[in-house]
Amino acid sequence: MNKTIGFLITLMILLCVCLAGCGLIKSPNEGTQTPYTRYVESHDGVQVGVPENPKRILALSSAFDTILLGLIEPERLVGINKLSTYEEYSLEAKRAKLVKPVLSSYPLEKIIALKPDLVIAPDYISADVIYGLRHMGIATVVVSSGSTVEDVIKNVTDVAHIIGEDEKGSFYKQKIRRELDELKRLGESIPPEQRKTVLFVSSMDGYTGTGSLFDDMCHYMSIYNAPDRIGLPPRIPFGEERVLAMNPDYIFIPSYKGMDKNLADRYLLNPAFQNLPAIRENRVKPLPAAYLYTMNQHIGEAMLAIMHTVYPQLERNSHD
Repeated sequence: MNKTIGFLITLMILLCVCLAGCGLIKSPNEGTQTPYTRYVESHDGVQVGVPENPKRILALSSAFDTILLGLIEPERLVGINKLSTYEEYSLEAKRAKLVKPVLSSYPLEKIIALKPDLVIAPDYISADVIYGLRHMGIATVVVSSGSTVEDVIKNVTDVAHIIGEDEKGSFYKQKIRRELDELKRLGESIPPEQRKTVLFVSSMDGYTGTGSLFDDMCHYMSIYNAPDRIGLPPRIPFGEERVLAMNPDYIFIPSYKGMDKNLADRYLLNPAFQNLPAIRENRVKPLPAAYLYTMNQHIGEAMLAIMHTVYPQLERNSHD
């Protein structure tokens, strides 16, 4: 009799273990936890468990905001970067304005208070913040910022994979590839000796210099990036003497919320620059910052827009 009772107790324990293992029995705190049903590799080398269908996503950069808004509905985001809501800064600004709250920084306590089920962070976010989020049980995936057009394409498909939208990621990859083909076709009509030299001026000194994303974009647009043309090392500020040595045909100023005026005046009102081709020919051009800071799915169309600005004689396809 005792053996029979012992056998039944053992059988019941095993049954409970099996049911719990199958997810049919929840632990007391399980109701508040996010079910992590798949794993993705984070840029920092960590395998991160992510929800199959995340519904409370937070990106810690405006670049990733724009990518996400091209992949999912705004209501699946629990916060948005302030820059993403500016029409000239993001080509997804209209959708970004549907997201609340609007953030200008990402302190750890503020992120946690938003209760995201998935955080996507650029690689320059503090390791302490990443650790703190993971310690709180929040799925946090780091994505490389990248500095080439190919890096941007990979970022788009990586973010799509992280949130389970691989098909849309593939769509954008193919779209960008078609736009790169068009850039190549247009560039074949411009001999190297007729290509223009462009200086992209950013409020972040040296940000657009040799080795930058814009530097790589220039190769596709058949234009010369002025700092690279004179052999200026990466991340070097553009002082007066260096700008004179660059002798640019065009100067591009990122335009959003009136931020371009002071930058433009530094060149237009400087007596030393009055003989530069860009000044003489009235080619100091404010361009939407969305075209110049374009680490997202719109990079192909942005490059086509810039190329047509520099070479207005080029024909335009109907999809431009």
